[in-house]
Amino acid sequence: MSDDRTAPASGPDRDEPRPGWLAWAVIASGWVVMGIAVVGAVGDVRIGDLGSWATWVLGAALVHDALLLPVVTALGWLLTRWVPVPYRVPLRTALVVSGIVALTVWPIARRWGARADNPSLLPLPVQRNLAIIVAVLIAVAIAVGAVSAWRARTAASSPPE
Repeated sequence: MSDDRTAPASGPDRDEPRPGWLAWAVIASGWVVMGIAVVGAVGDVRIGDLGSWATWVLGAALVHDALLLPVVTALGWLLTRWVPVPYRVPLRTALVVSGIVALTVWPIARRWGARADNPSLLPLPVQRNLAIIVAVLIAVAIAVGAVSAWRARTAASSPPE
């Protein structure tokens, strides 16, 4: 007769953590929201041809998987290989935030929606401002990395107490 205390600590129940009730609640609510979105999209008469909507969704998924994901993966690999450790997290953060801001502002920077008869519709030099925001984010990331590197050097060089 075997004793439970001598049973091996391996197996599917012990090696992998199981999601708790909060994780399942979030997963379930996510599926509910996605279902509501699909029902709303299918039932909306303003969408028109459902095939064009499906083409757009599939195209967005393909662009993400074939273009955006490899570029982000390559940038992460390059950062890991070429950037010193104290600078990695701040630079990754700055690049992610810059990417989100650039994607958000892209239609405005391309001046989509601008009209010749209403110059006040898009009055600001958005491309210049976007470049300034990205430059400031990267400068702040470099400064944070420099402070982190300086702190690591001073902590390593100070005598133990």
